Amino acid sequence: MQFHSRVFALAKDTEQPQQYEDSYALDAARGIAVVADGVSSAIFSRAWANILTEAVAADPPNPFDPEGMALWLQLRRQTWHEQIDTTGLAWFQKAKMALGAFSTLLWVQLSSPPEEMEGAAGTVRLQCFAIGDSCLLHIRDGQLVRSFPIQHSSELEANPVVLGSLDLNRDHLMQFVSIDELCYPGDLLILCTDAVADWALRSYEAGIAVDWDRYWEVSEEQWVAEIVDLRNQQMMRYDDATMMLLQVCGEPAETPAGGIEEESLPTGDVEAAVEAEPDAETCAFQEDGTEQPGEAADEIQVVEVPVDSAADIPADIPRAVEVPEKPSSAGDAELTEMIKSASDQITEHIDQASDKMLRGLRKLRDKAVEKYQEKFGEKDE
Repeated sequence: MQFHSRVFALAKDTEQPQQYEDSYALDAARGIAVVADGVSSAIFSRAWANILTEAVAADPPNPFDPEGMALWLQLRRQTWHEQIDTTGLAWFQKAKMALGAFSTLLWVQLSSPPEEMEGAAGTVRLQCFAIGDSCLLHIRDGQLVRSFPIQHSSELEANPVVLGSLDLNRDHLMQFVSIDELCYPGDLLILCTDAVADWALRSYEAGIAVDWDRYWEVSEEQWVAEIVDLRNQQMMRYDDATMMLLQVCGEPAETPAGGIEEESLPTGDVEAAVEAEPDAETCAFQEDGTEQPGEAADEIQVVEVPVDSAADIPADIPRAVEVPEKPSSAGDAELTEMIKSASDQITEHIDQASDKMLRGLRKLRDKAVEKYQEKFGEKDE
């Protein structure tokens, strides 16, 4: 599994959860996540949406292989016909049977990128296929990278193209769209149906960033209350709402119960480790939520800096400003500031220095100031 996940779902009528006609499915082992939105005005759309999501999770089709896709869709339609119970239908419901059920469909598949993909090192391949107005939001560092296939909330005002449970000789109109790109460990993928997508996109368009990270912590009850409040304020459509959060890892991992498990920084001789981006090892968990054994990550290299002389600074540490060999005519105050500036600029170029190294640089600075003051202080006086 290449992602952690959490799913929220709420029916249009909170008192009638059985009327929920969205659907979702996950195959964590294969990195597949699916959402669908059954069209409520049709009949047996809930069953159709469930069939589609379960089938994609089990065996994702290739929408751009006409023959293969036609066979895959035919089998799904046959399953729908076998599952529905038409006995006891009212006359107006029987009339709807001539058209069947309809649903949108969107899925993502995360996998290792092929070597030929440019910039693939340390990344994850993200493939997404969609028909209709269910939406993928790609978030990185709290910022919206892209929305797909819907890019603006105004697009959600039109009736979407949908998959039908009956062959009405219109399959040639059901065109999928797709993306195939790279994402990074730590990226957040939001799969949602149109009600959530519309709210999120209008928020971004108004300059209001959605705090997606908080949804790892909120309870189901809190989420339901939030959606109900948004509906009451007419900030979200009165419709089924489905929101699936996926956080990209990069290597197989099990989802810890209750959300993402906090990962501790490494301990050892280094008194304080610098903050690091998640990598393939730090994203791996076993079923019990503990870290999965694997190759050890690169250790933080501690450089011991002697404090006797500025000339002893290791050669691989950038030195933006050289320490002067002769006293400045500006006097001790200017000389001291120059030395401090040299040391400060050195420390700014050290990306992964430990606290021990920083303390060594501070001692180096103080020692250099002290020696210059001892050596040249009397002359200036």
